[in-house]
Amino acid sequence: MIECEKSTVSLLENNILFINVGGDQEFSLRDYKEIRVASIRLANNKDVFNLINLGDKTIPDKEAREACTKETGAGCVKAEAIIVHSLGQRIVARHILKRKRKHIPVKLFTNIDKAKAWLGKIKNDLDIPSQQN
Repeated sequence: MIECEKSTVSLLENNILFINVGGDQEFSLRDYKEIRVASIRLANNKDVFNLINLGDKTIPDKEAREACTKETGAGCVKAEAIIVHSLGQRIVARHILKRKRKHIPVKLFTNIDKAKAWLGKIKNDLDIPSQQN
């Protein structure tokens, strides 16, 4: 696990990269870049599936949103499940999803277990074997 200023990034079983963003935070481009570096270090050029939990009331600013929509993990990220807790987060996340869906499967959830199950299904559909550290 790598602790960032406003989040933690950890590699779970089944190649799931869990990005847990703290609640009630101002989330900037700097915070996004910090998570991206931590994710790259943990993924270590392996195929991963992002599980992103946005903390309650945390919404990325415009620069962070634009960076999110442009980058898709350089081919290592195979799918992304985003967990939201409010209508505001859902609206912002849908904007990001529209752009990311062109590159990888992406879906919104309000429940972490359903998000993990969906990532597992995507992994099986893509037939990507589990890679351990």
